[in-house]
Formats: sequence, C-alpha cells, structure tokens
Amino acid sequence: MSDEQVELLLEDFADGIKKHNIDPGKTIIKPWRYSDPLVCPSLELIFEICQSHGLKISLTTNAVSFGEKKCDLIEKYIETIDRINISIIGYNKEEIREWMDLDWDVTKARLMMIQDKYPSISEKMNIGVKHKIQDPKKKHYTPVIQEIQSLTLGKVKKKTNWLENRLVYNKFDEDGLDFKISEKQFIKGCDMVHGKILRTLEVLVDGQVVLCCDDATGQTDFGNVFDIGVSGVWENVSRYHKLIYDTTYNDKKKNMMCNTCSRAKFKWNDSNTADIRKANQQFV
Repeated sequence: MSDEQVELLLEDFADGIKKHNIDPGKTIIKPWRYSDPLVCPSLELIFEICQSHGLKISLTTNAVSFGEKKCDLIEKYIETIDRINISIIGYNKEEIREWMDLDWDVTKARLMMIQDKYPSISEKMNIGVKHKIQDPKKKHYTPVIQEIQSLTLGKVKKKTNWLENRLVYNKFDEDGLDFKISEKQFIKGCDMVHGKILRTLEVLVDGQVVLCCDDATGQTDFGNVFDIGVSGVWENVSRYHKLIYDTTYNDKKKNMMCNTCSRAKFKWNDSNTADIRKANQQFV
C-alpha cells in the first residue's frame, strides 16, 4: 500500500472505533501479516497514526531485521507496542537454517543486542519455539528453550501441534468417508482461538477484505476498504459470520470456504466426527 492508502485505512478504522465507543487500547493493528513488518517502508507512519489514536500494534518477525536503526524507531513508539511475536522453527542451528533459511548465530546476536541496549523492546517479545515434530519430548526442546530464555527479557514457550494444513486439508472423499455437505452435515461455527474470526478484519495489500488469516489467496471477497470503507466491508463480513454460526441448514452452507478448513465446527454425529479427526491427522 502507498502511504496515502495506509493513512486512509487506519484513520477510517480509528473513526469507527471512536464512533462505537470502543476502547482503542483494546484494539490491535497487525501490519503486513504475510511479510516482515520490520521491512515495511510505512512502519513509522503506522506508528505515528496508531499513537495519535491510542491504537496498539502487534509485530510478528523472525528477528533478522532488528538492527539498531530499527530498534531506535520501535523504542520511540514503544508505548504503542502490545507485543512482538517471534517464531523459531527448529531446535538447532542446522534445523533453523533448513526450515527458516536463517543463520541462528545472527539471530542470537540480534536478540543479545536488544536485551543489552533495548530492554524495553526485549520485554515485549513473545518467542514461540516450534519443531516439525508436533509432539516433541521435553529432553529435545528444553535446551533450546533455556538458551533463548537467556537471550530475552520477554516470554519464551514451546509450541506443539501447531502445523496445520487448514484450508484444503480434508480429502475425505478420497479416503472413502463420503464427505458431503448436507442437512445433517454442515458448518456451525469456527474453532479459531477466542472467537478471533468474529473480531478481526483481514485486509490484503490491494484493499480487498477476506474472511480470515487463512485466506491469503483471496478466495473470499467482501469488498474493498478503499471503495466502501471499513464499515462497508465489515457489514459484508458480518453477514458471512452469521452464516458460519447458523445452526439451521441452508444451501449457502454448501459453498463456504470453511468446508475445507480444519478449524471449522461441523454438525454431524459422533462417529463421523471421530472419522474426520482421524483423517485430518493423516494430512497434517
């Protein structure tokens, strides 16, 4: 987005927050969901606008771009930062290189520098340690957890069972489960944590609004924020939310993107539910 578009979007959002008497400190702006926000050319503008309206910002990064110049910028607006999420995938230098294409020595040096020179930034870190083994043993993850804890003033925790093929995960027909959306089997909700789908607006770089963070390719389209504004797209998304949670069947249930998502809640009998969970594990 251009600076002008970024400003238009954030000002429109802030106006809506004020109009509906929502505490701006309870809102979170997550810039550049599918890229590293630390390389975003509009990052300072985002900080400025969010600070002026009391909006909070959450950053998700691999920590490579944490140079001193960038840290100076973040420290300047530290009061706007809700948290800084960092994912480490792998338990040693070789795995991290293979799975993240990162030099672990460089990342460690960045974290050590921040802890030493920018403690206020280090305290905001929320580092998740992951592995392609979805349920690793304690003896495997403990050493890397302890190492990272020595590199930050923030939180460090292991993450298990995190790898999901959320969309297009269920090739049930190929497994003979005869997966069909019908009056007896249909979407009735979403398992996204803390009802996130009901309170999040996902805007792609061209302004198109999609259903959720799993729709990076724009399968859904609820309008463009630069055409009908935040309130317009939110009205469209809200109608789809009602369809997701409607416990009464109608034919619109057949064509939902959610039908191929592992976080969907379905309405069917217990035996089918068990079969589907079993099939899902085969495709993780």
